[in-house]
Amino acid sequence: MRRRLINTLVAVTTALALTGCANGYKEFYIPATGVSPEFVSANRASAAPALPVIERSPFGDLEKIIAGYSKRGYVVIGESSFNSGENVSEDHALKQGAAVGADLVLVFVPQYTGSVTSSMPLTTPTTSTSYTTSSANAYGPGGQATAFGNASTTTYGSTTTYIPITVNRSDYGAIYFVKGRFRVGAFVRNLNDLERQLLQTNQGVVVTTIVDDSPAYKADILAGDMIVAMDGERVSNQESFTRMATVRAGRLINLSLIRNGKPIEKSLQVGK
Repeated sequence: MRRRLINTLVAVTTALALTGCANGYKEFYIPATGVSPEFVSANRASAAPALPVIERSPFGDLEKIIAGYSKRGYVVIGESSFNSGENVSEDHALKQGAAVGADLVLVFVPQYTGSVTSSMPLTTPTTSTSYTTSSANAYGPGGQATAFGNASTTTYGSTTTYIPITVNRSDYGAIYFVKGRFRVGAFVRNLNDLERQLLQTNQGVVVTTIVDDSPAYKADILAGDMIVAMDGERVSNQESFTRMATVRAGRLINLSLIRNGKPIEKSLQVGK
């Protein structure tokens, strides 16, 4: 009986452990919009490492976190986020980073979200045995004789015990980056309605982040500058800015900017 109970408990423990073997960082991975393996290969600064660098951060303002990495020249290629009651190893995030060709994986420190208590039934076999003793008298030509006998009856069944289980759950997350190859080194966005009113045009882009040591950085272009033209050609939106910079790879260009309401001109050497 004791051996059977031990074996049953081992089986239950193994089943619980196996629920944590899945890689949540892989299962819940979502590539960034417009990012494909071909895009990553064409825009990375160097070949993918065997294992990416891993950094850690508490959960926080994602825009600020990503902006900090953008300044360092990193581009987001995907992210993972999930909630789990298991103690998930950050090695799983590292493996997923290697699988998608990341140069760097930012792993968020797990954030406790609460506990869930339930119970698991544990059924074990039971047996009960009863014993009986009886006697009988026999009569014959030779006289009287008394016979004694013993008998046993075994009944098989089972009993169920409910084991309480408390699971502590936490949020997990990671962001996957590649080191980008930048021709200009300026992250831009489209104008908002207020900026269109100020410029009296729908065309133009706003610089959000400058990559350290990039052509834009060396040309002293600043976050907040509004780019309205490149070599005298109007920049209509974010897509046109990227396209215009691409066709000018390796060339010296002139950017027309609006800074603090005043027009200025900047020249920079576009990377190849």
